[in-house]
Amino acid sequence: MVVAEGQDQAPESWETSFDGKVVVIGLGNPYMRDDGIGLKAVARLRTMGLGAGVFFYETQNLDLPLLWQFGRARKIVVLDALRSEQPPGTITVYTIAPSKNSTVSQLPTLHAVQLHDLFDMAADGGLLSCPVVIVGAEPKDCSVGEDLTEELEAAIQPMIMEALRQINMDVISESAAP
Repeated sequence: MVVAEGQDQAPESWETSFDGKVVVIGLGNPYMRDDGIGLKAVARLRTMGLGAGVFFYETQNLDLPLLWQFGRARKIVVLDALRSEQPPGTITVYTIAPSKNSTVSQLPTLHAVQLHDLFDMAADGGLLSCPVVIVGAEPKDCSVGEDLTEELEAAIQPMIMEALRQINMDVISESAAP
């Protein structure tokens, strides 16, 4: 769901221009415990009044048409549960820049279509024209359930802080341009 600041109801994705905007995507399954962290983090970010230049989107799956929709954004920030072989709750950041020689083939994910495959295809097909930053939290338990584990509940705030840092980095770099 896309929600622009000041809107009570999300416009349909084809009604919204993402040109030059920062798109923050919360990715995950809200019924698989820790896999829902990205959705919960985006829900909290949405309440922070970050302005019309930041759009929020929540989804259980990323696919090429969705990336195409966001392809003209200034930056995409994805918040998700990612396996990094670290202790549960550890925040890991991956940056992907558009390139024909993609190096993201080892990006871990919990989703059926691997994120790295999706970004490789988007880069190879010219659909990805902006940088993508993936902020992941190592899950502990992705069994059926709606509550995050204590470790992932505690990781929401660091995930939000990293997302804000990524959004602010983009705003600062734009304002410094001649």
